[in-house]
Amino acid sequence: MSDISSPPDANLVEFLSSRARNTSDGRLALDAGLGFVVAIIALIWRPGGWHLIACIGVCFAAFGAWGIADRELRERAANAAPDVRLLRVGRAMAAVVGALAAALLLIGLLGLALGTWIS
Repeated sequence: MSDISSPPDANLVEFLSSRARNTSDGRLALDAGLGFVVAIIALIWRPGGWHLIACIGVCFAAFGAWGIADRELRERAANAAPDVRLLRVGRAMAAVVGALAAALLLIGLLGLALGTWIS
């Protein structure tokens, strides 16, 4: 596998797309599986900061799922496979879920950093 890096002026979406497309299948599956397991364990066990841990797990799971769906779409496009709607929907859902989890993680981290302000 060649190590193709993203250009220095790439935005976050381009960087993550390039990273997922240049990552091995095993790594994407590991990200998806372990991210899902971490999110489920955080939801069941509920340690301190469980919502942040769950968001991190969902981010990894969504990254892995998006990468797997994108890779499968590219392979099927090369083979001229006719029906890829379900893969496109899955890829879009993984992107939306990952973006929401990242936004919730950012809000949670900001809330943790700022603490409780009394005016």
